[in-house]
Amino acid sequence: MARTPRLARVSDEAATAGPLFEADIAAAPAAPPRARLGAAPVALVAALVAAGLWGAWVTKSVLAGPDRPAIAKVQLSGIVGEYVQAQARSATPPEQVTSETRAFMGEVQRNLERRGASGQIVLVGEAVLAGNVPDITAEVRREVYNRVKMPQATAGASTDVMGAMRAAMEGPAPQAGAFGGQGNAPGN
Repeated sequence: MARTPRLARVSDEAATAGPLFEADIAAAPAAPPRARLGAAPVALVAALVAAGLWGAWVTKSVLAGPDRPAIAKVQLSGIVGEYVQAQARSATPPEQVTSETRAFMGEVQRNLERRGASGQIVLVGEAVLAGNVPDITAEVRREVYNRVKMPQATAGASTDVMGAMRAAMEGPAPQAGAFGGQGNAPGN
């Protein structure tokens, strides 16, 4: 037993129109033909986008400058202390030590002046209390030592210094209260 679909009552006009979907197709307005874009407008838009991206890249490159950070710190005491220790361990005559130290300090000064002239602000590391400031100590050290030779320790000078340090460390330890005062250790 097959069921026949129930049809809703329709007016005489709709009933004479034919099958169910034929009336809908005839009543729908025809879509206007789509207009095609030519190659010239597409090329113009592409060129404008490319010019805008290039302009943004150039602006970023000009404003960013070199790869150096705008503000940096350097640990001058470390660099100078390292040089002074190397000079102390070398067997260089005092007159030569003076001229080499002046050349070293002059090169450190020139390096920092070049950085300042390029717009970089360099803070002495000991004065920076907190913050996220890049440390350029290794970079300054490398640049200075590329221009000024690091003093080399001689075999005799280094053993004398090391021997004196060992003797001072191996000597008898002072007893608590040996200097006339109470010791720092708690008493029983």
